[in-house]
Amino acid sequence: MSWFSSHGVELKIEDDGRAFPVSNSSSSVIDCLMSETKKNVTAVSVLSDGKFLLEIKQLPSGSAEHVEVDYLLIATGSNRQGYQLASQLGHSIVEPMPSLFTFKIEDLRLKELSGLKSLCSTDKLRVLCNEWLTVYLPEVTFPKVKVRLKLDNLQRNVPQLTQVGPMLVTHWGLSGPAILRLSAWGARYLFSSGYKGKLVVDFIPDVHVESLKTMLSRHKLQFA
Repeated sequence: MSWFSSHGVELKIEDDGRAFPVSNSSSSVIDCLMSETKKNVTAVSVLSDGKFLLEIKQLPSGSAEHVEVDYLLIATGSNRQGYQLASQLGHSIVEPMPSLFTFKIEDLRLKELSGLKSLCSTDKLRVLCNEWLTVYLPEVTFPKVKVRLKLDNLQRNVPQLTQVGPMLVTHWGLSGPAILRLSAWGARYLFSSGYKGKLVVDFIPDVHVESLKTMLSRHKLQFA
């Protein structure tokens, strides 16, 4: 609140605890923030007492002022200016790359997987479907799978490239929490491999192979 007050926007506390401009107009806050975007931090240095010295230029006039601050938070997103400021303070910059993305897989079997919806509508297969997957129109969701990413240029074992969780089958490939976590932990490995690799999916990770055989035999005898 003191920051807004020092920048010409007086605030008041409403009965429900909310802070609101005395002007009763939200545009007061917007105008203040938009005005600040016209200022550009062009240099940062560390003083002997540990404080930061900022050089701030006003655009478009180019006039500069110097401000001392106790803490500095760089929140410039993907703007390269933030990287430059961090470098001036002695930080090493790791090149950013995409993360948290779905997997695009060109496979007709995935596009045709919507046919499972009609299969699961039959009484004989409903039991199996209820145990292994939940169907939501227009996509198919597996409540729990184990996914493992195998890349040709990666010979060592990386535990983070195996994830467990829900997986969503879409018309373009695979998505869902398990896939998104895999893309996050494997972002740099995927980048270095040209986003080409093999995905191994265990659709029933909690069921041992022998238990699965017994389960299938039981259903075969029951519904044959």
